[in-house]
Amino acid sequence: MFFDRWGKKLKRIGLHLGFIGIICLNLLFLPVSRGSVLLRTIDIPYEHAVKYHQWLGHFMMTLFTLHGLSYSIAWYSEDRLSKLFDWAPHKVANFAGVIALLAGVTMWITSIGWVRKKYFETFYWTHHLYIVFALFMTFHIGEVLFNVTFCGLFLFVLDRFLRFCQSRNSVGVLSTKLLPCGTFELTLAKSRGVKYHALSYIYLNIPEVSKLQWHPFSVASSPYDGDSWLKILIKPYGGWTLQLQDLVSAVVKLGRCPSNINAAIEGPYGHESNFFLQYEMLVLVAGGIGISPFVALLRDLLQRYQRGQPNLPSTVYLIWAVQKSEELQLLGLIPASTICPDYKLKFNLEVHAFVTRETSPFSLERGSETSDLHQHDRFKMPRILASLIDAEASKHPMSIVAGAGNNMWITACFLASLLGYIIVYLLINLFIVQPFEQGSVKDGNSSGSIPRWITGLFSVISMILGVVICGGSVVSLWNFLGRLHQNTSGAVEENVHLLSTSDNDGTAFTDECADRLLDPSNTYFGHRPNLRDLFDGYRKLQRPGANVGVLVSGPESLQISVAETCRAFNTVNYDSRRVAFSYHSVSFEL
Repeated sequence: MFFDRWGKKLKRIGLHLGFIGIICLNLLFLPVSRGSVLLRTIDIPYEHAVKYHQWLGHFMMTLFTLHGLSYSIAWYSEDRLSKLFDWAPHKVANFAGVIALLAGVTMWITSIGWVRKKYFETFYWTHHLYIVFALFMTFHIGEVLFNVTFCGLFLFVLDRFLRFCQSRNSVGVLSTKLLPCGTFELTLAKSRGVKYHALSYIYLNIPEVSKLQWHPFSVASSPYDGDSWLKILIKPYGGWTLQLQDLVSAVVKLGRCPSNINAAIEGPYGHESNFFLQYEMLVLVAGGIGISPFVALLRDLLQRYQRGQPNLPSTVYLIWAVQKSEELQLLGLIPASTICPDYKLKFNLEVHAFVTRETSPFSLERGSETSDLHQHDRFKMPRILASLIDAEASKHPMSIVAGAGNNMWITACFLASLLGYIIVYLLINLFIVQPFEQGSVKDGNSSGSIPRWITGLFSVISMILGVVICGGSVVSLWNFLGRLHQNTSGAVEENVHLLSTSDNDGTAFTDECADRLLDPSNTYFGHRPNLRDLFDGYRKLQRPGANVGVLVSGPESLQISVAETCRAFNTVNYDSRRVAFSYHSVSFEL
């Protein structure tokens, strides 16, 4: 009697835990829909929303694990542990739940922080078990409870379909440039209708390197630089980027045109608004190649000042830490005096660069070293090692069907897919479910209704067909009209003109003194930046009550240091008249 009573309580507890877990499952898919209408409406970018996905995932899997253990212990006490393998047609499919739980636990274990960072490929591929998890969870809970998870799962499937449609389009690489520091620049063709912001990023796939690997990269150009292209900077770190560097080097040095480098793109993603414009003063903190989004941001500010836009930040401080001095040449990608000739009269731009692994200035030219800064200007940016412009690539722009694309078309895809789901679901019920049940009644089979797990499968099929057929029809129309309005010949002329003159717009590292944002007075060797001292100096220059925007891009350790510094100034002896530092992370690490 004791075991029976506690067995029933355990199963009741397990039932409640499972139901709460299903609610979490609905919310779990919302943050990982990169171009989600919901996330874009509330302006939470994917790279920030994914944190909620991680927390929800840990909580949900804890609930589901306890749910499974509760029933297992109860059945074991009743000597009925074999019920774990039951797949009754008109009851809960227990074995389907076991399969879903095993898939979920596998994803859970490989998503733990240190496992994900050390064995990212393992994490990435095992996370595709979400298909098994979602499908067998549907078999386990049936059609009725599937509707509880429908909203999040539907938005995720729609987003995944849009990403698939966009990535199927081969994107041309307009130009490739090799820089002496090892970093290389790719200029990608895009449709005029694809909009992005200064802090946007894309997911890039190069089929010649790997057809399966996708990697995120910050956009390093301003939307004002050109309507038909965007640029990214890539610093070789791991195997994929090193292979891509070898490919770019071979193509550029051979001077092949067309370059025969094609890309697949997902995005652009990121904030829907230029939130950094709300601050009077900006503090940008970058580590290494983390300078990329700030190259775009500074170019964007210069373009806005040149156009006479109001309410822009009046002061910008850039703190940049690099390991070797040759990396400093990346600031040559900001031709300040070319974009805005009188920018020094319009706003204050101050740079502090820290070279952590060198104790004295080195020549930025490879293989040379000297201690005399005046004899050889260490801050004169070297010219590009090699470059290639491919005019033919303009004929293959990034698809206008972007994950963060036109709101009207995204809404149309959503409504069409939802309508398609309803239509397919009704047709399945009309032509399959009802005739089957009516036939069973005529045959005198009282238990002849369609099994629960089959009705759940019908719901999944209805959702997928609704998205693919009806949503796909809207996507096809969207893509067709976008290409129809894309003036291909004009785009080619514009791209060729802009890229052929890029050596004069700063991308070839102009030698004018006005464009040298770095000099011996603001470059420091042999130590890291003292953030507290720098922030204290910035604070003293601001009026009481001012709100300073702090943006950080770089390693996690740098982000933590900046966040702690902001917190220290905001909370210790807090006074509303003191200067406040508003922290923003510009990072898309999972």
